[in-house]
Amino acid sequence: MAPRKLDLTGNRYGALVVIAEADPITYPSGSKAARWLSACDCGATVTVVGSKLRRGATVTCGNRDAHRSGKAHPMFGKLREESGNWRGDAITYTAAHARVKAEHGSASVWQCACGCGRGAEEWAYLGTDPEPKVSTHPDSEGALYSPDPEHYAPLAKPCHRNFDVWQSQRRTGVPIALVIAEAFAA
Repeated sequence: MAPRKLDLTGNRYGALVVIAEADPITYPSGSKAARWLSACDCGATVTVVGSKLRRGATVTCGNRDAHRSGKAHPMFGKLREESGNWRGDAITYTAAHARVKAEHGSASVWQCACGCGRGAEEWAYLGTDPEPKVSTHPDSEGALYSPDPEHYAPLAKPCHRNFDVWQSQRRTGVPIALVIAEAFAA
């Protein structure tokens, strides 16, 4: 029995909304992949392989200038209310970070928000959500996160680690030396 084909028509992936199925692509190996004609929030249309849409590898038409030209948010551009993306708070720590990447792109295209001059590598939760969630996943257990991408900033790895230690100390009142010792013991 052949696998059931997914219909992505009408689905939103980042700034892209799938309009219709396009001709499949045939790779040199002979395998085929479904492609989808998608409308971007900026007005452009683009044809994208379905698996890239579903896993979040392609979330815009690729025109960075068009997606960073807004004035509503000083770092990211367009109003979230205009984008229509990502409603709902019932998401995991990992999904929240995927949501941030889908909305704002990879952190690596940004400079570190701390002002150190390095390129960013990761999205960091800023601790600014009035109702943060707490991760229960074993890899991130106890970490705070937000379902709202506007509560994150791009940081270099060392800056992210330092910020997380500072946040933990500020939140718990535990001296920083104990926080670091506990982190190494885990």
